[in-house]
Amino acid sequence: LRYSLHPPKSGESTDIKGLRVKAPPVRIFILGARAESSLPRDVWLQLQYMYPQALLHLIFIGPESMANRDSEFPLPERTPENPFGGIVEDRLGGQMKITTYVDYFHTMNKAQYFGPFDPYLDCFMLFHPGLGHPASSHEWEETLPQLLETKVPILCTGYTQWDLERDINWVSEKCAGEFDVLLEPGENIFRSLRWDLNDQDPHDVSCGNWGLWAFRGKRYEASFVKE
Repeated sequence: LRYSLHPPKSGESTDIKGLRVKAPPVRIFILGARAESSLPRDVWLQLQYMYPQALLHLIFIGPESMANRDSEFPLPERTPENPFGGIVEDRLGGQMKITTYVDYFHTMNKAQYFGPFDPYLDCFMLFHPGLGHPASSHEWEETLPQLLETKVPILCTGYTQWDLERDINWVSEKCAGEFDVLLEPGENIFRSLRWDLNDQDPHDVSCGNWGLWAFRGKRYEASFVKE
């Protein structure tokens, strides 16, 4: 994935001789999207400056991905050409496209809508998914096995260390032995600098994206056996 985001220089230029074949776009699936999908597009366009050589396709998926945005982007009708009513924003510069779906990932994945997946060009991003939260864990029961099946990196954040550990314990309980940890859980150096206080419980202090960890479905590499 790092190689895909930072491809080697190819001598590309704006004239005919400088035309080069580009790699497919890096697809970032943002599952359970809420506030992320309503951020000003100028915020997401910062990714173009971080990865100037890469093509990016951000895909927001979740039942709340268009909350309070009906007047901005009315939901299109579902047609055979657009079966899940995707909203495409492709005029964000020459290197980025954003697509939003008001649906669950496991529903779309069953229809093979996004396949095949490429671990070098795809990744899943889960901002505060609440995998282990009693109120939301049931929504991930069907999705998690499908995510692991793709063998694509899955990055998750949490509000606090306790929130992060609760998600990890839930994944370990539901899919024990079926995933590999790619990034050890820990504090995210790019977390929000604003601390939020729970008015109902002054001891409950958190901040956005405090912790970060990453995992993927276990890959069983071929092993050579001497005859």
